[in-house]
Amino acid sequence: MTSLFLEPFSGISGDMLNGLLVDLGADVELLHTELEKLGVDGFHLHVHRVAKSAIWGTDFDVHLHHGEKDTGIEGDFDHDHEHHHDHEHHHDHEHHHDHEHHHDHEHHHDHSHADARSYADIHGLIAASQLSPFVKQKSLEVFLDIAKAEAAVHNMPVEQIHFHEIGAIDSIVDIVSFFILVESLGIDTVYSTPLTEGSGTISVAHGEMPVPVPAVMQLRKGTTIPITQDFTVKTELITPTGLALLKALSPIFEPIPSHLSIESVGYGFGKRETGKFNALRGSLLKEDTSHSTTVVHRTEDQIVEITTTIDDQTPEQLGYIIHRFLDAGALDVYYRSVVMKKNRPGFELILLIQGSQLEDFSTLLFKETSTIGFRYQQVDRKVMQRRFEQIDTEFGTVTVKINQYGSITKKTLEYEDCQRIATEMQLSIQEVYHQLQKYIY
Repeated sequence: MTSLFLEPFSGISGDMLNGLLVDLGADVELLHTELEKLGVDGFHLHVHRVAKSAIWGTDFDVHLHHGEKDTGIEGDFDHDHEHHHDHEHHHDHEHHHDHEHHHDHEHHHDHSHADARSYADIHGLIAASQLSPFVKQKSLEVFLDIAKAEAAVHNMPVEQIHFHEIGAIDSIVDIVSFFILVESLGIDTVYSTPLTEGSGTISVAHGEMPVPVPAVMQLRKGTTIPITQDFTVKTELITPTGLALLKALSPIFEPIPSHLSIESVGYGFGKRETGKFNALRGSLLKEDTSHSTTVVHRTEDQIVEITTTIDDQTPEQLGYIIHRFLDAGALDVYYRSVVMKKNRPGFELILLIQGSQLEDFSTLLFKETSTIGFRYQQVDRKVMQRRFEQIDTEFGTVTVKINQYGSITKKTLEYEDCQRIATEMQLSIQEVYHQLQKYIY
């Protein structure tokens, strides 16, 4: 399991989030391949590493073949794409390439606002694509959230919300790209520091709008997302797309938990000149797989189940394989006895993994076991939400696992803590459990 820690000290936008995930190691070539499943053309990506304020990070931008980026619904759907393209462009489609590729085409700005896509059009486009269920579900969730916010601002039904054709392509690619990258990195939980917004006003099609812009204020309704304003920055820092993407991840506004360690740090750059370092910093956090310490916020998700049969490896080797797969991040690994061809006793090996781990575990299976093929399928599962609390006891601090599903709560002691206490106090493990039960309810 992988967690993401965000530090939006200079706001948040779609470009910044996508740039950050690429800077943290997401595969740009995979992103290109997945975006082809949308069936949308008229754009290309600019993804390249640059240095700002002597800090290296990734600049991510969706460039349109015809027309300048539009700001969406009557000019105020998203505001992080105001920059113009009347200069020559160089782009780099690889995360770590030092060379640049020059465009042979020019960017013209003669598009008409007559063409538009309704929310229903965008919903149909994404739903009919061959993107993964996770990417489709979360992308549609974000578009609906933004459409509802815009509908409230403009006092019209969601069904009547239309996105200008150019702005729709730009926003579709930004939003879909983000969830492709999230899934590819195996990100399950997101932590964040409070967001910082700018101040003053910005110019949109309707004229001067206050910061935060109306759509951002609507998106904040019903949430407890902590946002502070930097009154020394006279422009927008939080865009509707950026805030909606963050909301879809159900972020936890807490410091990095003690059971997680920082694996890598990256930066995604913003486009505005704010007078300060305009970037989104983030870190990938590694779980301590020696404990069942993964915080779970969802009650249902999709995972991959791998099945294969083995009849020519010893129990000692199979025991090692279970530990090997669990250490590699499998959600669960187990065997069951089966009778195979020629009436041979054997074992059926079952692994539960995240979809993004399939290629890694394919390699591991062929390397560590004698199998020459296996079956896999995507399965739905229901799980209890899970969090952890530290409680003080007569034996010291003990971790309690709290599982929740609706009104049902289950509390369990962390085995490793009980094992440690039993060893230190020279008590039986049963006695330790018996003594500690009174503390957890």
